[in-house]
Amino acid sequence: MKTAHILREMQVALRNADDLFHSGNYEESVKCYTNALALSSSLPSDTAFDRSRFEASCQAGLSAVFGRLDRPFESFAAANKALLFYEAYGERYPADTGRWLMAIVNQGTALAAFHCFSDAQAAYMRAKELFLSKSLDTPQNKAWIAMVEANIATLSAHLAKEL
Repeated sequence: MKTAHILREMQVALRNADDLFHSGNYEESVKCYTNALALSSSLPSDTAFDRSRFEASCQAGLSAVFGRLDRPFESFAAANKALLFYEAYGERYPADTGRWLMAIVNQGTALAAFHCFSDAQAAYMRAKELFLSKSLDTPQNKAWIAMVEANIATLSAHLAKEL
């Protein structure tokens, strides 16, 4: 397959994965994200394409899907892979802020599932700081902030009981 065809198939696979995720078809979403990553890996190394950014987008999506499938180990691994990119380069790509936030929130959720409550709380605090620093004030983002704040409060109460 020619490089242009692979690039097109990668984009289609990522878009399909996102659509399947939003429609609640998580198993098929995993397949599409995985296919997108496999296609990315099949590109020749000299291809002029931002492979790291594309793969971070796929990993952020996978972290969300695995979280919904109650697979915290896979969610945590995917979130961390995405965050390797976003923590280094996220400021360069404002359009990817949502995926960056998704990876942080899913990392926190996985940490809570592992009973690493202090680390989960720190991840949620980082997500909240990023939300606020980006001045993301649309109704959907306000709902995300409220969810993150509720998780922080729940973890704070839990940690207070442990003392």
